Amino acid sequence: MARANQPALLVFTLLVLAPLAAAQSYTVTDLGLLSGDTTSEGRALSPAGQVVGDDEYNLQGFVWTPGQTMLGLPRLKGERYSVAMGINATGLIAGYATYNEIENTHAVLWTHSGIQDLGTLPGGTQSWADAINASAQVVGASNSATTSPNAFLWSKDRGMQNLGVLPKGYYSEAFGVNNLGQVVGMSNTIAGNWHAFSWSKSARMKDLGTLDSGKSTSATANAVNDSGQVVGTSSCGSSCVHAVLWSSSGMRDLGILPDSSASGANSINNKGQVVGESGHAFIWTQTEGMQDLNSLIDATSGWTLLFAYAINDAGQITGSGLINGESHAFLLTPQ
Repeated sequence: MARANQPALLVFTLLVLAPLAAAQSYTVTDLGLLSGDTTSEGRALSPAGQVVGDDEYNLQGFVWTPGQTMLGLPRLKGERYSVAMGINATGLIAGYATYNEIENTHAVLWTHSGIQDLGTLPGGTQSWADAINASAQVVGASNSATTSPNAFLWSKDRGMQNLGVLPKGYYSEAFGVNNLGQVVGMSNTIAGNWHAFSWSKSARMKDLGTLDSGKSTSATANAVNDSGQVVGTSSCGSSCVHAVLWSSSGMRDLGILPDSSASGANSINNKGQVVGESGHAFIWTQTEGMQDLNSLIDATSGWTLLFAYAINDAGQITGSGLINGESHAFLLTPQ
């Protein structure tokens, strides 16, 4: 009888242990600080694990490369501060810089030879860049002589293209662009009503809607992968804001972490892995749902991971967290 039960016991044991064995864990790397600073944030990362972001004291964009120390990015003439928001596989970095005494802000592109001012829409005074793709297309927002800030798509051959606004809107901003040139962001539609949008050359700007349908509902789209999956944040009822995933099968509420009241999604990779924050930094997958990234690192590391801003196709994640009482940029690498 005992021998007959052994296969069943073995199967039961394997089923119990399988989820534990399959759980993803990460090593955490402290990206450090620029000289004299006490704060840094990792905003984006390349396929090879280069991280870009900004600091608080020096007010300067940075780039961090594996095996090297954090480096401040070149400055515009008269620059007061800069922020690096995106980096592609060739090391081109997009962001914005504020300069002169009246603090004009312009979208910029850091290249291997220096910094390039991307200018503004015609007649504009302000612009900023939020993301860049593999083809060096840059997205963000700019005002013009006749409009409030509108989402733009910049390319080397065409310059800055105004993507417009949703119906009845006057303001829009682009936060993400994939390698096919699809753009996502947010636009107002009526006073107090902000909706997530997607834009493509063929379909133009499309309203992605919200989880709820009340008059004061709002949503923003922060990133899009090459399959057209979009992530961001949406209102979901009274005093309710949740991370959301838009896909060909519709809109999905990604929920919240335990003991949290809200969540937001910031990035999605081509495997459909999503990162963001919900009290703590999280990762969401189709199989595991939303997980606190703090539960997936060494419990004795001393880190509290607060924000996850970007994830690449290798599963590396960057953001910011607390270590020894300071807010530092981090890089998580799957083990």
